[in-house]
Amino acid sequence: MSFENIDLVIFDLDGTLIDSNGIHNEIDVDLVRFLGGNTDFEQIIEERNDFIRKNPGGDAYLKYCEFLKVKYKSTLSKEEILEKRRSMAKEALKKVEFKPNADKAIKFLKNKNYKLALATVSRREDIDVYVNENENMKNKCNLDEYFDLILTKFDVKEKKPNPEVYNKVVEAFKITDLSKCIVVEDSLTGIMAAKNAHLNVIAMYDKYADKDRKQINQLADYKVDNYEELIKLFE
Repeated sequence: MSFENIDLVIFDLDGTLIDSNGIHNEIDVDLVRFLGGNTDFEQIIEERNDFIRKNPGGDAYLKYCEFLKVKYKSTLSKEEILEKRRSMAKEALKKVEFKPNADKAIKFLKNKNYKLALATVSRREDIDVYVNENENMKNKCNLDEYFDLILTKFDVKEKKPNPEVYNKVVEAFKITDLSKCIVVEDSLTGIMAAKNAHLNVIAMYDKYADKDRKQINQLADYKVDNYEELIKLFE
């Protein structure tokens, strides 16, 4: 495959461009402990992941908050628990950082006249924190300025591995030759979504996806450990 043929690069966000998966884990552990749970860190994360995997579609986190309400006999409603998580997340997301050289890669591709899109399961409110309130990210590389299109969880009905978000990006740019588009993803579900949209994928290493590493390596068209390696692919 010739990278010179590519017009559009689509990035995932969490775990791909930014180091946020660990922070989201910490938020969910803090939420459970706020509700009175004393379970250890790994058990909370495993239980959350298992619940969301078994309850796809709709607002998975609202369903998860309902599960927590029942489990910990909380007097708060599921909506109030979700709002509590969001308020906790807002403060934490102000401290999230780009992965090393991710901002450099974005600027490199932009200077090479590639169109850039962001396809994320994050909320638009989270993006707004990164753009307006996260001093590190907004000063290094403001997402709204560098990306031609940003699609969030509220722009789609189906979550990854469903290809809807990637299909919408392709439609928005009126791309008929899918070889002119490539996706950068870190997780198995994200890579599956891109492949389900018949797109080529670069797997960006993230330690939180190690449990799925074998499948990721089988599915991805290219694999890189960091953004210096990604830049070399396009040079």
